[in-house]
Amino acid sequence: MPAPRVKIEGIADLAAKLKDLKDPKQVGPTLKRGVRAGMLEPARRARQLIPIGVDAHQTYKGRLVAPGFAKRSIRIIAKILKGGQAAYALLGVRAEAFYAVQYVELGTSKMQPRPWLRPAFLSSNDPMLRALGGELNDWIKRIAVRKRAAGENARAYQLEQNAAEFDT
Repeated sequence: MPAPRVKIEGIADLAAKLKDLKDPKQVGPTLKRGVRAGMLEPARRARQLIPIGVDAHQTYKGRLVAPGFAKRSIRIIAKILKGGQAAYALLGVRAEAFYAVQYVELGTSKMQPRPWLRPAFLSSNDPMLRALGGELNDWIKRIAVRKRAAGENARAYQLEQNAAEFDT
């Protein structure tokens, strides 16, 4: 089953404004922080929604783990794409807790699915976008402060206007 995708409108405008900042080494890390911040709410919701068993069980590595192991295994991985002009984030569980997605979320022929990851993700669209926008706005505002301190008041004003356009 393909992962749910979120379409964000205004990305072309945002990308143009980010390129205009002339600080390409900072674009990737800022986008990475932004997409990671956007995944914090879905991760929180996933930890609330994931079913927890009552018995200890062995993982495929042979380790005996207590109930709630899958919940404790929920992770966010954020990466910068090659070139540093794009970033993405993944939300899931550690490999050792794969069963929480493969069997619990999707079900099996002997077990009904008990979705927890998709509902956590889909119910968090607005907070994800606000967090991403907030992180990018903070970055633009920090650059504006540096430009103003360097005496580039016109450029600082332009950056502040850009940040205001995307303010959430």
